[in-house]
Amino acid sequence: MILGCAFNKRIADELTLRANNPPDTNGRIWSAEQQPIFDWFANPDGSNLVVEALAGTGKTTTIMEGIRRAPEGEAVFKTLHGIGFSIVRRFWDTVTVEQDFSRRPDTILSRADWLTREVTTPQTPDVIKRLVSTLHTKAREIRPHARHKGELIELAYDFECAPDESWENQGYNVHRVEEFALAAMELAANHKPVDGIDYSDMIYLPVRNKWVFPQYDLVVGDEAQDLTVAQLEIMTGVCRGRLCIVGDPNQAIYGFRGADSGSLGRLKHELNARALPLTVTYRCGRKIVQEAQRLVPHFRAASTNLEGTVSSLPIEKLVATAQHGDFILSRINAPLVELAIQLLRSGKRARIAGQDIGKGLNTLIRKMKARSVPDLLEKLSNWETREVDRWMKAKRQDRVNGVRDKVLMVHELADGAKSLDQLKEKIDVLFTDNGLGQAGIVTLSSVHKAKGLEADRVFVLSGTLYIGGQCQEEKNIEYVAITRAKHELVWVGEKRKEETR
Repeated sequence: MILGCAFNKRIADELTLRANNPPDTNGRIWSAEQQPIFDWFANPDGSNLVVEALAGTGKTTTIMEGIRRAPEGEAVFKTLHGIGFSIVRRFWDTVTVEQDFSRRPDTILSRADWLTREVTTPQTPDVIKRLVSTLHTKAREIRPHARHKGELIELAYDFECAPDESWENQGYNVHRVEEFALAAMELAANHKPVDGIDYSDMIYLPVRNKWVFPQYDLVVGDEAQDLTVAQLEIMTGVCRGRLCIVGDPNQAIYGFRGADSGSLGRLKHELNARALPLTVTYRCGRKIVQEAQRLVPHFRAASTNLEGTVSSLPIEKLVATAQHGDFILSRINAPLVELAIQLLRSGKRARIAGQDIGKGLNTLIRKMKARSVPDLLEKLSNWETREVDRWMKAKRQDRVNGVRDKVLMVHELADGAKSLDQLKEKIDVLFTDNGLGQAGIVTLSSVHKAKGLEADRVFVLSGTLYIGGQCQEEKNIEYVAITRAKHELVWVGEKRKEETR
């Protein structure tokens, strides 16, 4: 049996559609880069394969055609979480997936909150319990092997699970939160729940309990550069035959959430795998490809691609120029707020991609326990001073930037809001994933949120990018931004500065 591991729902749905409707290849001309990939699928020689597929190079079509030619047998397409759930069911045969939290009665705790309740004391404040739930949920999927003190501290900081100083003075510091989270992870590994497992368990339980076993003759894994170490462990562990890993190391931009950004190179070495490229993009115009070649020199445009354009635009003209269907991309979120408001005032429908961003802002606002908007801004200023000082001492400039980005967003959103309820409503309206990429809206997005998407015209706020430094992930972020554009790429703002981080 062939297992096609598609690691997000969009690709999984596309693969299933193609599997049910195999393409007619009669008379179709495949490229010189695609042929060796097809040959590997069609002629098993015991080797593994790493396909380094650059942006817009038709990887899904190529891999589906390869799977169609493979001799192993019928293809089954599952997400990694689906694979993990099927493994869990072999050991806990009656377990289910927990009920949708939004539809769950208030009397029934989520899996995460139940684990937290069981390992904390009755006196533990609710705010600390929420941090514990967040931390062990992230850790179960990203750090499933963690058992010892200190192994979750970095993760706690990355996902903002470290209590404020006010809680530290009451004995609830980040180490206490970690202690609870580690206990919750141990409980999760050994307790079969009555109300079902959650999505983190689908990755965590097979890895932590060593339940992963070889079961598929051919495993094809997509978007490998975005996978965590735990996800990669499942993917490689279920393979009893050949393994094909697909990804683009130049699009590795999720290191902050636990992705193994060096996975392609590491797996190529560990699996003694062949490496085959897909470098010809069918998405981007030739001028846009030339722009991306500053960062990825071997990126090429198909001969059939349009010329495309790369231009610049003063920030003052962006609102008047942007039209429905366009993307506006930024490295950080704060500049998008004011632009979205200006677009709405000018009569253009606009949304900022990312419900999780809005939820994070509302969480921050609740944490301030303010009585009014002015009171909120004053408390937020004090919070910013404390947090920036803390992260500066820890030499974590990335965290300093994150704090300032949030504060700037709240200030922009608070302008004109007469109450905290109005401010919350404003956040809920602006931060949504509804309509993302649709022609009837201007989509404002961080580069991270736009990954995997494309638009005919893309505006990039050039001043928000970290240009000229040595950090590879920042170079990858610029490459991802450029390659979202199909026909027009527009750099917005002053000439990009050569700067280091």
